[in-house]
Amino acid sequence: MTIQTKEVQTLNLDGKKPDREKKCSEIVEKKYQERLEEFERAKRFFDITDNLASDEKGDLETYLNDEAQDFNNYSDFFDYYNQAGLGFDYVEAGTFKDQRAGYYRWQLSWGGPSQEFRLFDNNDLEFWHLDWFDGAKVDVEDEIFEDIMKNFKDLTAAA
Repeated sequence: MTIQTKEVQTLNLDGKKPDREKKCSEIVEKKYQERLEEFERAKRFFDITDNLASDEKGDLETYLNDEAQDFNNYSDFFDYYNQAGLGFDYVEAGTFKDQRAGYYRWQLSWGGPSQEFRLFDNNDLEFWHLDWFDGAKVDVEDEIFEDIMKNFKDLTAAA
């Protein structure tokens, strides 16, 4: 008896072969850069619109409607980033196994995958990409996220 085998290839809708599931450590830098570009783009938009006279804003918003239409529903950059995440809270030391210290967490998404920023008491800032028993981080030194986290932390302390 001869057994014949045939290789079957799965293709995405675009006809390309799908990538294997990548580990978080392989994609965390890319995911961080995507978030950085998103928030820098929003900040640029709000910096421009905040400095215009009210009669000029309509013209700019019409002009940028295709490029920046996602931002037109927010009053300013704070409103944008405040609504961009699921929550901001403090995670006590020891909440998770092998957790080195307490930290402030700005959770952007939840589930698989999830993304969050962690600001430690010593002001170390990290971006985490987590996906079902896997996770990786990058150290953050970009001013935009340092300012956002400081603002959230200050608002929490004032509450």
